Amino acid sequence: MGKGLSRTQVFFMTLTCILVVGNMYYNQPLLGILAREFGVTESKVSLVPAFTLIGYALGILFLVPLGDMIERRKLIQGSMTMAGLLAIALPFSPTLGVFCAISCVMGFFNISQSVLIPFAANLAKPEERGKVVGIVLSGILIGSLMARTLAGFIAQYFGWKTVFIFAGAVSLILSIVSQFVLPMSEPNFKGTYKALLLSTAKLFRELPTMREAALMGAILFGTFSAFWTTLTFLLEAAPFNYDPKTIGLFGALGMIGALAAPLAGRYADKKGAAATIRMGLYCSMGAFALLALSSTFVAGIILGVLVLDLGIQVAHISNQSRVFSHPPEYHSRLNTIYIFAYFTGGSLGSYVGSTLWSWGQWPAVSLGGLGFCLIATLIFRRGQKNRAAAAKIA
Repeated sequence: MGKGLSRTQVFFMTLTCILVVGNMYYNQPLLGILAREFGVTESKVSLVPAFTLIGYALGILFLVPLGDMIERRKLIQGSMTMAGLLAIALPFSPTLGVFCAISCVMGFFNISQSVLIPFAANLAKPEERGKVVGIVLSGILIGSLMARTLAGFIAQYFGWKTVFIFAGAVSLILSIVSQFVLPMSEPNFKGTYKALLLSTAKLFRELPTMREAALMGAILFGTFSAFWTTLTFLLEAAPFNYDPKTIGLFGALGMIGALAAPLAGRYADKKGAAATIRMGLYCSMGAFALLALSSTFVAGIILGVLVLDLGIQVAHISNQSRVFSHPPEYHSRLNTIYIFAYFTGGSLGSYVGSTLWSWGQWPAVSLGGLGFCLIATLIFRRGQKNRAAAAKIA
């Protein structure tokens, strides 16, 4: 049972998530700049966010389960140090291929925020778990959006290379500060690393709700990544012709939706996750329908950003709360499954989004997002029916 976290610890965990998760998203509003810097097409430069998220997904799979096996604070510090050094190395890449390779390895080590989430869930009091997880997880959501805004401003005034040097320096500083703020943790898995990975696969096979949550998370974040990857292409071109700073401001709009995360966590504590998941899915579908009609209307894009981020974040928080309803000793491994699926979907979404853009530009991206959100809704409804039928038999 969790003994509770101080406000200072919750604040530091949230701030760390905000700042560290940005390492994976600083590149998105800079794609046009990077394409010109390396002399490549929009389609090729879209590999940068894809490789970053692929690396992160692999880090989730092979590093995050260690949170059940070794002391979590040390894992957090080591991962932040490596990610910080690699982020600083990015501006010195001679080619796009090298840039993608370093981005992939940086993503692999940039997993501290995904260790912090089960860490917070384990330490929180049971009656506050949804609220605490929601607050800390809101840091990831806010950071992923704030990164776009911050990158746009820094690139506009100081150059794109400064963005990654800043990111790396922040990670290194947070690694040092965590020694004095975060508590020690007691590992609860006593087996080997191989046994740890095998037990993770076993949990995936044995828990149908876990499989459903992972698949839904992959689909939803895939649509989210497709949207944000291609939004840069839309806003750079006519009739908008926006600069990186202005494009980055759209990330600030998305942060409004991210602020709903703690409220979703509290509501899930009281009413269960199903109601908030449904609300999130319906908001996401409505947003993509609006965006499909708004390729030349900035007001429609702004409203679509607000509604889409609200929907995706609410569904994600509530979906992940189902993961942490299982025993605490499984939390790191279950979070591994969920976040691995989530960011695998995100990396594929970046690629699918750029492919849809090349086929039919903004309408194709928006309608594709709508279709994938509909699939996630059907998966959730099927799961609800299966659980209801099982409850009747029991």
